Amino acid sequence: MRHRIDLWKRIFDTDDNAISKGLSKLAWDLTAFTCVVEMVRKAPDTEGGKRLNGMILEMLVSGFWSSTMQGVRRLAERETIHGARGVCSIRGLLDDAKAVRHRITRRVFVEDIAGLDYNYVVTEDKYWQFMFSQPRGQGVWVPRELDADPSKQRHVLFDWLSGTTPQTSHPEDIIREDVFTSLEQRLARLDGVVEHVNVEIAHAATEFSRTGRALQNWNLTDAKDAIKELTQIAQFVGDWFCFSGVGTVLPHPQFDQFAYLDQPLFSDDRQLLQDTWDAMEQEISQWHDVDTGML
Repeated sequence: MRHRIDLWKRIFDTDDNAISKGLSKLAWDLTAFTCVVEMVRKAPDTEGGKRLNGMILEMLVSGFWSSTMQGVRRLAERETIHGARGVCSIRGLLDDAKAVRHRITRRVFVEDIAGLDYNYVVTEDKYWQFMFSQPRGQGVWVPRELDADPSKQRHVLFDWLSGTTPQTSHPEDIIREDVFTSLEQRLARLDGVVEHVNVEIAHAATEFSRTGRALQNWNLTDAKDAIKELTQIAQFVGDWFCFSGVGTVLPHPQFDQFAYLDQPLFSDDRQLLQDTWDAMEQEISQWHDVDTGML
């Protein structure tokens, strides 16, 4: 069981594709794109529209929607977290925890997942023994292992998860099945996004294949709601099964994220860009000119 818990913690926090890192990437891109939308709104108008370069703007827009929807899909997809095809997904972690629900006892929840002493009363006794042994009238640093509150809080949480009370609790209590069902239902709200990515982005689905499987409308508010949903579910899953919540998923910039926005994107001779475009057009125009001798 401890090996499994180690895997849960790894895919939640430390893997290169960890759940917490995926959420931060989504939150950052969402916030950055929201600022781009504001920039477009404030841009000067002309008869033909905004005074913005359509080519660059289209790349920004299409890139944001593609990466955001794929990011949601990655975190919500129904795949195993084990083996050669294992994925770092919230749904995968939740499904794995549900599969061993009968083994996530109160004792495992407190000791193995959280790394805390099961009997917080003993910890409290050690705390007072330590305090009474210290010289009076002097400040003292209390070792973290003598703090009984984390264990108390963990037991209170498991009382709710298991549907028990402090008076009826037992080391072999397990989590109610409907706790998992509730989170599964919340994740199911994102199935439409997952399916849309499968047919429109990740795979080149035919017209017949994608009928009824693609989203008809998905805007910035929908994207924000989806990321918020994933964040809240991840907070539960991380706290319960990894003893690690997601916290504030939007990273605080350690640099000026708006640097140089008051400068033109390109101020040199535009003929340089035209020459670059023409050279690419000339090269690409010959790609199709093949014969069987190249096989």
